[in-house]
Amino acid sequence: MIVITLASQLLALYKSRFTAMNFGATNYMDAYNFSLSIATFLFAFVTTGITTVIIPAYVKKCDKSVVNSFITIIYSIVYILSFLIIVFRRPISIILTDRDSNFIDIVSEFLIYVFLIQGITSFLAVTTAYYQCINRFNTPKIILFFINLFITIILISGIINDFNQYILLLLLGSVLNLIIDLSIVIKFGFRYRPEFKWKNKELKKLLIIFLPTVFSSGVYQLCSLVDTTLATNLGEGMSTILGYSSQILSMINTVIIGNLSVYIYPKIVKYVENKMNTKCFWDYSILFHCCVLLIVTGYFIIGLEGISFIFGGGKFLEKDVYLLYICSGIYIYGQQFNIIRDLVYRYFYANSETKTTFTNSLIASFSNIVISILLISFLGIIGIVIGTVLSSLISLIMIIIRFYNRFGFDINFKPILFEWFKNNVVMILTIIIVTFIKSKFIISNGIAIIMVYGLLTIVVFTCLLKIFRSKIWSIRIE
Repeated sequence: MIVITLASQLLALYKSRFTAMNFGATNYMDAYNFSLSIATFLFAFVTTGITTVIIPAYVKKCDKSVVNSFITIIYSIVYILSFLIIVFRRPISIILTDRDSNFIDIVSEFLIYVFLIQGITSFLAVTTAYYQCINRFNTPKIILFFINLFITIILISGIINDFNQYILLLLLGSVLNLIIDLSIVIKFGFRYRPEFKWKNKELKKLLIIFLPTVFSSGVYQLCSLVDTTLATNLGEGMSTILGYSSQILSMINTVIIGNLSVYIYPKIVKYVENKMNTKCFWDYSILFHCCVLLIVTGYFIIGLEGISFIFGGGKFLEKDVYLLYICSGIYIYGQQFNIIRDLVYRYFYANSETKTTFTNSLIASFSNIVISILLISFLGIIGIVIGTVLSSLISLIMIIIRFYNRFGFDINFKPILFEWFKNNVVMILTIIIVTFIKSKFIISNGIAIIMVYGLLTIVVFTCLLKIFRSKIWSIRIE
């Protein structure tokens, strides 16, 4: 799963390289990222909540008409809201940003395309949930790989000359993705038809579970939208830097956190159904935390070379590359908090408990906004990124306390904390050791640096895990 997703994300990174080199950190890219943040704000409500509700429904074999009604109601609402935002896109843009009229004109044009793309691809959340429940985890990822390969080939061919053509290519890719995905998932038994069984009790239960996840995701997306708005108002290029940082973070999320979450969620549901203890659950948290910290370690060692290789050149200047490296590094470091928090969230979801996660997300997102506003005045865009990471830590601490209050700890929790601590010690020591070696044995070629010191990072990190007797070596993968 991880290998296929990584291959697809590497192709997606080429799209970012293409836009960076051809369009730089300019008004057009700022407008695109600003438009994308608005569309993502709306459609993330659906994609997060749909999978959270539908996967348990499919696993428990709920009535198909109930699931169909749930899908119909949710997508009808979100598509109506999308239409209203498109109609009033100009006044909405004016309210959210104080950039000039030329910027507003570009945003107004891009919003139409971006909403079409997000609207088409958002339905894939339904089919992805179905794939997961029949253990076809890799099928949608393979489809996405070939779609990204198609887009990459078009970009390499040199046919695309301006940003409007680029967006139309993304729109074509999303349409092809949906067509191919539906044609395959139907062969695996997926069926859907619009239904409206408003009075069904099971439907009401699904909606009750769904609504808190919507608000939980919503406050997070509101926070992201605020961050993008703050960055946009900092001046030309800052929104683009933040957008690329978020994309690099998204790649880590998709390749590592996303796949790990996809893998573990159906298992958590079964653990809860069988009333098993939480030992396996917390063991997975140690393993997942270690995987993320290996990525963090590698980024701090060879990330600058990687960023320079992908984004450097053309209209994307050296100062932009370095700022992107700093912002992305801070973001990625915070993922060690998010992987554990997301795992705990899924335990709540498996228990049909979503109100707690909503409250937790609400407080964390409010903290994010406040901290970002306080830090932005003297740290600029870096203050926005630090605010996000600090709020992630706050969110993790709160949800673990809530977990204890709701379910209790049926094992000794101190060893778990100690293993998380050891993972961080291994990360710090690996960075120190490999960076020292890197300073003594200088390699001039950027790709060679990435390959040599990337491999060395894995070797040193693994050896230190052995030396510190990390528990990950005794965790049984089921």
